[in-house]
Amino acid sequence: MIGNLLANRYEVLQKIGTGGMGDVYKAHDRKLDRIVAIKTLKAEYNGDNNFIRKFKRESLAAASISHPNIVSIYDVGTEDIENEKVHYIVMEYIDGTTLKEKINELGKLSEKTALEYTVQIAEALKIAHSKGIVHRDIKSQNIMITKDDRIKVTDFGIARVSDNSTVTATNAIMGSVHYFSPEQARGAKVDNRSDIYSLGIVLFEMLTGQLPFDADNPVSVALMQVQSNMPMPSSRNPQVSQYTDQIVKKMTMKDPDDRYSDVYLLVRDIRNIQMGRTSNLAYSTRMENTSPISRTGLRESPVLNRKDVRRDRDEIERQKRSSKTKAKKESSFPAILGVVTALLLAALLFFVVPKLFNNSNRDQEETKLITVPNVVGLSQDEAKAEIEKLGFVMEADFTENYDEVNRKVLEQDPKEGTELEEGSSIKVLINVIADITKVPNLVGKTLDEGQAIVEESGLKIVDIELEYSDEYPEDQIFRQEPSAGSEVANNKNITVYVSKGKEDKDQKIPNLKGVKASDAKATLESLGFIVQIEAVKSNKVGVDEVVYTEPSGNADKGSQIKLYVSSGPEDSSGEENNSNKQTKPDKRNESARENNTSNDDEGLPQNLTINMPKDDKTHKVTVWRYTRDGKQYKIYDWNKESSQGNVEVPLQYVSKGDEFVIYLDGKKAETQKIN
Repeated sequence: MIGNLLANRYEVLQKIGTGGMGDVYKAHDRKLDRIVAIKTLKAEYNGDNNFIRKFKRESLAAASISHPNIVSIYDVGTEDIENEKVHYIVMEYIDGTTLKEKINELGKLSEKTALEYTVQIAEALKIAHSKGIVHRDIKSQNIMITKDDRIKVTDFGIARVSDNSTVTATNAIMGSVHYFSPEQARGAKVDNRSDIYSLGIVLFEMLTGQLPFDADNPVSVALMQVQSNMPMPSSRNPQVSQYTDQIVKKMTMKDPDDRYSDVYLLVRDIRNIQMGRTSNLAYSTRMENTSPISRTGLRESPVLNRKDVRRDRDEIERQKRSSKTKAKKESSFPAILGVVTALLLAALLFFVVPKLFNNSNRDQEETKLITVPNVVGLSQDEAKAEIEKLGFVMEADFTENYDEVNRKVLEQDPKEGTELEEGSSIKVLINVIADITKVPNLVGKTLDEGQAIVEESGLKIVDIELEYSDEYPEDQIFRQEPSAGSEVANNKNITVYVSKGKEDKDQKIPNLKGVKASDAKATLESLGFIVQIEAVKSNKVGVDEVVYTEPSGNADKGSQIKLYVSSGPEDSSGEENNSNKQTKPDKRNESARENNTSNDDEGLPQNLTINMPKDDKTHKVTVWRYTRDGKQYKIYDWNKESSQGNVEVPLQYVSKGDEFVIYLDGKKAETQKIN
């Protein structure tokens, strides 16, 4: 393999690894001048056409996933090397080590590092699960760590093929069964919760440096996954906190319904632990359904029994009431006390209450009520300034939402329009993102330049929209979302709008004579014209068929084309009503208009034949048409295998004098002219 050139662009440099399904090589992509990794399938798979078909399908599906924590798949192909077919995948090259190698090197990872790696892996799974792709083989060997300590999950989509294959390497099974979910071990149907179980095993391995289940053969390990109780990480590493213990337990419940239903809930619980929001956490010895452990972490506490607390509080209240009753019975002055109380109450009603009432009215008149403003959507500083300007006090609470702008106010209480006294508090919920970055300016850059810039910032371009632009040349970015300077999460995806250059609005008007009016109208509108229909008399076409168009030849997109449609044969007596006189065309040019073409263009070829090299390779074929009036059109641009023979390009709307220039792989091959 080393030294071979795949797809006429990938130069294989060196072997860098071996897996259960094949070997991995480092290669140089000559076209884009970058280093890539190429995974080849073992020759033993070549005889299984069903496997090869699934391999290509699943690899292409995985190529649709784009995320900073996922190894990108660039290409899938097949090459004949030394009379043997080689099926391969071209993917992002990661300069780093596997998570397995790091665990073996350090023995175990700190709880802080293990939780952060788990979040990054979960973020990768989140995007894959949203596209209906289950990894099926999450294990520390399939997780790469870059030199800047970023997680990259690899082998998406390939595990599904391996599961369905009748040929599976023993070492691949042995390496994966330690991470199998119980449903995988039973051969049952799996979903995203199976990946969550496997990730729980990986988290356990990071925290302890060991696998929870191990045996001499894969069958025994699989049985342990199904039947044995999952140990807590703290049983092997006492430094692991009780909160992380419960995270691992919920991820690795035997019944999928008892696990996290979605990695989003897992990320939320881990983030709460990372940010120290554990004061309200309570331990749980029983997991319920698929809900998160709690709003911030875990559920009921075995340490504190709330029913016992409530019973103790009720007992204290009963004792207090009993003491008061006893004191009243023992009092020797109940009658005197009643008389004094009555006299005081009377004085209060006649003298004190009226004055208090008057003072209260005066105070109410002097109280200033202010309308609460709307601060939702403002930044934290803007909201504070607005609230304090009106005499209120801002009380802030915080949340973390990666889909919203950093430091943006998401909620407020009370709502806009409420009237409050001056000095009252307004509570706001502010979005605070732990890891943020500023979006760089990509406008004016090429797509390759923009991709390199955003990757340095921890971002990624995933959506590319191609549009015409009169201002920016072809392949330049002219708009981006989010805009430059915006603060976003460091895993935010960027959308860019790339120029296709100036739009060529000149369009050939087809010959529609004899075509039904409705079909002709639809054809012209699909070409970008505005159509107006006018009725005329004609003996040359049937009723409701096109007689001719005006103008004919070429016209700009968006311009108006008039369709003259037959309303019936001409009156043989020569008598015409007023409406016919107004709509009937000038006889002098009618014949030329109906033909929509000159006699010189009759008998033109219908196809252009391109002679392909006889080298059994794939070539990029491009054909440009140059007209007599100096216009040029790209009429063909496709990759073709020379083994399929010569290429026939259909020709439309051509004229004598047109010249066709043919390029193979970007080099001019031949010129054909219509005489």
